[in-house]
Amino acid sequence: MSNIIILTLYTISIFTIIATKYIPDYEFLLKQMSHENSFFESVGTIALFLIFFYGIYALKRYRFNRYEKIGIVIFSILSFLAGMEEISWGQQIFHFPTSEYFAKHNIQDETNLHNLIDGNLFSSIVYSSVYTFLVFIPLIYKIFPKLDRFKFMRYFDIEPNIILVVLFGSTFQLYFYNDMGVIIDMITLFLALILFGIFLILKERDRLVKIHFFIVVATAFISMGCHTIYSFYNMQYEIRESFIELAGLLLFIQFINRVKRD
Repeated sequence: MSNIIILTLYTISIFTIIATKYIPDYEFLLKQMSHENSFFESVGTIALFLIFFYGIYALKRYRFNRYEKIGIVIFSILSFLAGMEEISWGQQIFHFPTSEYFAKHNIQDETNLHNLIDGNLFSSIVYSSVYTFLVFIPLIYKIFPKLDRFKFMRYFDIEPNIILVVLFGSTFQLYFYNDMGVIIDMITLFLALILFGIFLILKERDRLVKIHFFIVVATAFISMGCHTIYSFYNMQYEIRESFIELAGLLLFIQFINRVKRD
């Protein structure tokens, strides 16, 4: 079921950028699909709330040790808070007015905290953390299995397909733009794809993982060819966020399946 959902979202994402770039009368499709409260943001928000509700279900349904419970509770609460931030604590649904403080300090005139922070700084913190903990460390761990002697490294044993979901989202970016942050982001993506390719050559034998990787690489090239439709401000980042949040849900499910006790 999850594979069908992921493939469907991949297809919608790729069609969105190709149609925006090349099909007449579809030049605003990306904007329509990625503005506030649109399709991609809604997908990410749903993923965040699913993490929260699945965490509650798992705590009631299965047995965990104390540290596992703490981890599940923390991740569930953080996901709930992130989901509420995405809907501006109900403002996006009930349309209540923005208070004077948030109207003055919030860059999107909304009732949430994350938009009080400079957008470039916030994005840099988020994406550097995602690349570090969900891509680079897990891939290094898979390539060098002797790192298993460090027990904490086992927490980075992430399924390859989850890593690829993150990388798929990362292909949607403003390539070839004269900004150091964008250039670093682009180089980081290329390095991550190269590292994953090394992992495939040395360690991975699953044909579906290889097909998944090919789809991600192909999407990167398609996205580069359509890079002029992107904006430095938001748009494609809503797509990226939705896939990061989806990967978070898949990672949470993976963790619970590994540690649950009936």
